[in-house]
Amino acid sequence: MDQLLASIAERLRGRPVPDDLRRLAAIQAERPADAGRSRDPLLHTRTVIFEPGESHALLDHSYLTDNDRADPDIMANIAAIDTVLLHAAWIGTLADGDVVGYWLHPDEPVGEPPLVVTFSTEGEFDIRPGESLVEAVIYHYAGYEDDRFASVADLYEAHGLPITARRADDLLYRRAVVNPGVLHSKRYEQECAARGLS
Repeated sequence: MDQLLASIAERLRGRPVPDDLRRLAAIQAERPADAGRSRDPLLHTRTVIFEPGESHALLDHSYLTDNDRADPDIMANIAAIDTVLLHAAWIGTLADGDVVGYWLHPDEPVGEPPLVVTFSTEGEFDIRPGESLVEAVIYHYAGYEDDRFASVADLYEAHGLPITARRADDLLYRRAVVNPGVLHSKRYEQECAARGLS
């Protein structure tokens, strides 16, 4: 558990570890061998906190083939993605293989909890609604299916994680000063121009 928390703190670059992330790390680290999806909220929502030293193909681009690396358009996109990735603390994976973390762009307000950002297997960045990582996880898993959302929220609350909403429509939505998706698009255009592709 201590190593996992130290790894999370390192990923957060000195920012305090949010209480809900600390609790999620404990659930994962202390999971009994016979834990099942019905009792473990992380297993239920197919959410995994990165272990120390762990990465993901979406973050290190290990999925790229030699042909991909020789394609200037693909590499322009990768360069744009890398620009955005640097502004987030990536802490785990969600259902469908997307990665999740905190948006730490320097233009975001100091003193407010960081926004939760996802990077999908489709190559899209998105700011998730909710006041915490847990609420963003529930939204990602349940979406606008109210009964499913409420059921999963109950499961997380049973593990000591407060949830402010019982349906997606009631989640707080904060906008980023610098939206990661918009930043990616702008950087992609710049990278294409630099490669003579526009």
